[in-house]
Amino acid sequence: MAVQDEVAWVLETIRENWPGDWPADDDGTERLYRVNRDEPKVLETGERTKTVEYMTASALGVSFGSRQQSAIGTEYDHDVTTTVDCRLKGLTSAGDEWGHLESVNDAKRVALSAQQAVLQERSYPSVDPDADDLGRVDYHTALVDEPTNRSGEYMDEYFFTWTVRLLGYETLP
Repeated sequence: MAVQDEVAWVLETIRENWPGDWPADDDGTERLYRVNRDEPKVLETGERTKTVEYMTASALGVSFGSRQQSAIGTEYDHDVTTTVDCRLKGLTSAGDEWGHLESVNDAKRVALSAQQAVLQERSYPSVDPDADDLGRVDYHTALVDEPTNRSGEYMDEYFFTWTVRLLGYETLP
């Protein structure tokens, strides 16, 4: 049995709760790839890599951030905060460039859509009910923190980052 995988949950939740159609060209070719940066794996292609060729698609990368726990009560149970780091990167398509994001506002819309998809599960997110009991956390809250537009640091690349914070309880055996 596998341990709980918060990164996989964030990536799947974004796809399942995406508002509207998934970003694609007029011919239906997907132009946003989800990347599990811990695995590493591009979910849309199955390729084992942490990188995406931005002329092919923009990349929504997710990796494990941290896990903080503090003891509660006398039963050795824990309050747990797990953070998952997210980032959107892509190239501009303005001026017939090779990217798939028209403007910084288009990139911001994609980042906000991903954040909103997670926030739809904000109360009692079911991260992995079939996971092994070892390290299992029953989460009660999902939050999005620290959204940052870092696009100004790059020339033709859009770059947004944010953190998904999962709050819950771990009952130790």
